[in-house]
Amino acid sequence: MNFDTSYYKFHGVDRAELLDALGLCDTGEPDTLDEAPYAIADLPHGWFVIRTNNDSGLIANYDRRTLCREGRLVTCDIGMVDPLSQAAGYEAGEERWVVLHDGRDGDRLALDVRGDAPDALAPLRKRAFAAALREVEVDPRGPDSMLDVPLELIKAETGFRHDRPQDIHPVPVFTWLRPVETK
Repeated sequence: MNFDTSYYKFHGVDRAELLDALGLCDTGEPDTLDEAPYAIADLPHGWFVIRTNNDSGLIANYDRRTLCREGRLVTCDIGMVDPLSQAAGYEAGEERWVVLHDGRDGDRLALDVRGDAPDALAPLRKRAFAAALREVEVDPRGPDSMLDVPLELIKAETGFRHDRPQDIHPVPVFTWLRPVETK
């Protein structure tokens, strides 16, 4: 499954060592227009996030379990055109849970859950289901309510949702990452 944008949120992972292992370097140049193929930002409470736009493989080719042999990794993947969103949690090199909404076949209530998902999932799912039922009564072609569930779960786990950076203070500033030039 291909996603347009992915967010990799790390906690308890050495930032410099990870960037070195990925062959990336933080330029320090702000990515104010979200144009960078790879960008990084610090989040509160010891988290940092790497954003990829249409990843050419620098990060996508890694098994996500290897990105966090120690510490935690929470990922968020979004299909911009298709109603597609996925959240996943990894700890100490193991996949713990995955929550996926794939609405490409028109199923607005689709939500696949694998593993031991966080406790925040149950109330988010219940609220989205109720909203979807209300929306169907108004407009059967309405938006995908379950699309938001993985995104809200990410926010519950890390405090950060990609499309609402203003919810964090100070607002995270993404800076361009570039591949390290090898000689």
